[in-house]
Amino acid sequence: MPTARNGWVRRALRSGRAVVTSRIPFTIQLCYDSTEHVQECTCKVDSGSTFVGISVTTGEKIIKEVFAAEAHLRTDIVELLSARKVLRRNRRGRKTRYRKARFKNRKKPDGWLPPSVRWKLDAHKRLIAMLHKFLPISDILVETAPFDIQKINNPTISGIGYQCGDQLGFQNVKEYVLYRDKHKCQICGKSKVKLHVHHIESRQTGGDAPNNLVALCLECHDMLHKGEVKLKKNEGNLFAMQHR
Repeated sequence: MPTARNGWVRRALRSGRAVVTSRIPFTIQLCYDSTEHVQECTCKVDSGSTFVGISVTTGEKIIKEVFAAEAHLRTDIVELLSARKVLRRNRRGRKTRYRKARFKNRKKPDGWLPPSVRWKLDAHKRLIAMLHKFLPISDILVETAPFDIQKINNPTISGIGYQCGDQLGFQNVKEYVLYRDKHKCQICGKSKVKLHVHHIESRQTGGDAPNNLVALCLECHDMLHKGEVKLKKNEGNLFAMQHR
């Protein structure tokens, strides 16, 4: 158990009544039987995608915090997997063209999670297991905060309204984005041309959500990738263009 009796700890180590078992965190073990009961500790975890807050408390009437920490989780797994995917695809095209396609035979097992989510789940387990090594934790409380995104955008939504979103009746997201942008390029305003759907932010960062997509013609799309034009996303899913 955590103790603030630093003088007693120092004297116990000098007299041989205790030995050091860990330096970080500094932990000692008594060399004699103790008649006192071990206090029960409660581990509280504030889960998050980037930061995880952990607090261990003891006591019922007077709650005392004996451990507190904040862990920073990895956020580069999606980028690393995307880079590996590109390298493997190039290698297959150069060296293993004769192999049969295997992607049709792949099946995800029950309980499968994306690698980024799986790593974060395992990181939470490792943190709690580390605390179990030097604290007698009896209860674990994990704070979860589910959010209804559609309810936030539309407070009056209910029932079948959840199934009647903006993309209802459209075959895919691209078709909806072209309809939303009135089949016009959002930079030059051309309409009777072939349009591309451009990601304002990278797919890894912003995903394929409609508010991250915009319709552009071929010329403006090329200019945008060359850095001759800048496209910014404003509030209300409006788009602004800046020439360099």
